[in-house]
Amino acid sequence: MKYPQLLFTFLLSLILSTSLQARQLTVQAVDGHASNSQNQYPLDGGLLESDRGYFTIGESGVFNPESWSISYLNQKTGFLVIRDQSVYLSIYETSGNQVVDRQLDFFDASDETLKLYLFDDGRSVTRDNVANFTFFAPNGDLKYSVSNSSQSSEGERESELAADAYGKTVVLYNPVINYGDSRGSRAKVVMGEGDQRVFFRDQSSQILQVKVSENGSYITLLTGNGSNYEVYLFDRFGNELNQFSFSDEQKGVSISDDARYVTVYSGGRTQVLDAANGDRVGSTSSRSPVIYSRYFKDDDVILVFGGVQQGNRIDQPAISAIHIGERQILREDINESLSTYDFERLRISRLQGNSYQIDGLNRSLRVRTDF
Repeated sequence: MKYPQLLFTFLLSLILSTSLQARQLTVQAVDGHASNSQNQYPLDGGLLESDRGYFTIGESGVFNPESWSISYLNQKTGFLVIRDQSVYLSIYETSGNQVVDRQLDFFDASDETLKLYLFDDGRSVTRDNVANFTFFAPNGDLKYSVSNSSQSSEGERESELAADAYGKTVVLYNPVINYGDSRGSRAKVVMGEGDQRVFFRDQSSQILQVKVSENGSYITLLTGNGSNYEVYLFDRFGNELNQFSFSDEQKGVSISDDARYVTVYSGGRTQVLDAANGDRVGSTSSRSPVIYSRYFKDDDVILVFGGVQQGNRIDQPAISAIHIGERQILREDINESLSTYDFERLRISRLQGNSYQIDGLNRSLRVRTDF
């Protein structure tokens, strides 16, 4: 009788087929984003498009700005533009309605260090003259200015700003300060006018990245000098919570919302650490150069976004999901290039169980894992 054997073979085949089908990674563009070109960036209810230096938002347009910014959650778009040899701050809602158009007195139109940072509540910060930051209210009124100059006689690189979406926690930092034969760095938290605190200083390592958590409660800082790399975890006031050392090159850091887990990634490797004791929770290697990684404890999954960076373009993009507990890896290649206007703005958030979204790209991506 061959029937029992045939039935067993059929059932085994069905079980294996079902198991294989269940283990999959799906990636889709968010509704309305699929047709975006590499020069089109989604806004909350709108679209920002650039074409040979001309930017359009709704019916409004800006030509050849000195600097431009999209707020973290895509609520506002801002520009620093030169008109009649003067610098102007222009901020738009996603509909294209202009809400701020302010001439910035005492700003030099030939300053090559001009930069704009924009928060979702409409507040903005400008950088000029290498290390001077000016804070503006949502209506464009000037609030106060802060100098972040290190006063090094050997010079320094342009200062940078890191913050959460609503500017609850603002960090100003000097990525590189020249100290003769060595290069150091410095960072300070700004609470308000006259309320500042330098919480990090190192005369032998450069700051490679500063990140403020999405809820504004934590700060991570990555430093390196070519042979040693350090990751620091601080609270929003600049109090150090922990420090982790690495002998191999590191590229970036992300943390969980509750700061219990720190994800550190390099060109082709990601590792997750317990933020309290430094124990390694899991790690993975990647075939694609890693651009951003984050660990989600609720799913026990590391999500890795990779690709080849060419300016603001990402060629051969791919997404990998690694289930630490089950020791399984899923991978999905994306068939066309993507782009971002700022690699520091990339982020991965968890929507619900095994469902995530990657933002900061010309097309936001929905990712679904089924292990």
